[in-house]
Amino acid sequence: MADDRPAWRQGFDAIEAAVAPRLEGLVKSEQFQIAAGLVSAAQRDAQRRAERTMRRALHLWNLPAGSDVTRILNELGKLQRDVRELSRRVDEQREEASDGSNGHRATGSARPRSS
Repeated sequence: MADDRPAWRQGFDAIEAAVAPRLEGLVKSEQFQIAAGLVSAAQRDAQRRAERTMRRALHLWNLPAGSDVTRILNELGKLQRDVRELSRRVDEQREEASDGSNGHRATGSARPRSS
């Protein structure tokens, strides 16, 4: 039976069949796992150092760094949550005041109570 695969594919498959078991053994070895862990740690360290250097350079030029923008966005999110909560309280106070004014004079103010 003739092989219908192109010659390049036959060559690739032959090389893969010879090399794959050795590579799988290497990748599963403890030494490879340790080396991969060390490389990963070195990459993280290099990235932290680069970010720190870039942050210092940006601050030197009085420009915001990514960490500054993230901090401001977090603060903005907190402020938005606080405004929503205050708006909810004001709406509740208005509803209470309007319910109390149905034939009765409201005795409380429409201002929200502080907690």
